Amino acid sequence: MATLKIDQKDGEKYVRIVESYRDGSGASRMRTLISLGKLDDKKIESLKRLGTKLYQAMGGNPEELSGKTITEQGRFNYGYVLACKYTLSYYKLDKLLERIQKKAKLQFSLVNTILLMLCERLNDPVSKRQTFFNQAEYIGLEQVPLHHLYRSLDKLAAWKEQIQERIYHTGRDLFNQRLDVVFYDVTTFYFESEQETEGQLRQKVFPKMVRSAIHRYCWDC
Repeated sequence: MATLKIDQKDGEKYVRIVESYRDGSGASRMRTLISLGKLDDKKIESLKRLGTKLYQAMGGNPEELSGKTITEQGRFNYGYVLACKYTLSYYKLDKLLERIQKKAKLQFSLVNTILLMLCERLNDPVSKRQTFFNQAEYIGLEQVPLHHLYRSLDKLAAWKEQIQERIYHTGRDLFNQRLDVVFYDVTTFYFESEQETEGQLRQKVFPKMVRSAIHRYCWDC
């Protein structure tokens, strides 16, 4: 089979059309069919024209070589799926989710449902409804109905302590961690008020985030 070969000599590039063959002993050899000389700007343009004519002679459309006729048909993501699958497997959360599914007698794959939410959470955090519409962007996931996303949230809430323990113990063994202090963030919302009304929640004090941080620091001390 003939191929194009570019050789470099004394800082210059030379082009040859070569062909592979086997000699009488069966050893693979290469011979030059034609030497096109030094590769310069003029030579490159000549080769482009020659290649275009050859492509057209074989029934191809020359515009296809320029890429002008190429349009994007779809864009899919598989990296997040592979990373999340590996993470679930490493922490053995896939086995735990299968056990939860069996105990709750769910008729759908809890692992696949959680996997979809994990991918979307890492890629582009959106609502569960939008997650349902975005799932077609991922390769390697089974299609998940919208109501399965909502139903899985109740199971996660009911088993959150077991899931957290599994993640903690695996992470502790991985990094050889020793537990001394636990920091717990109680911040849930933030607001400021310039008004003070007796007996009302919104008083003129530190913002909620600041108060929770101070409380956490003193408690940990």
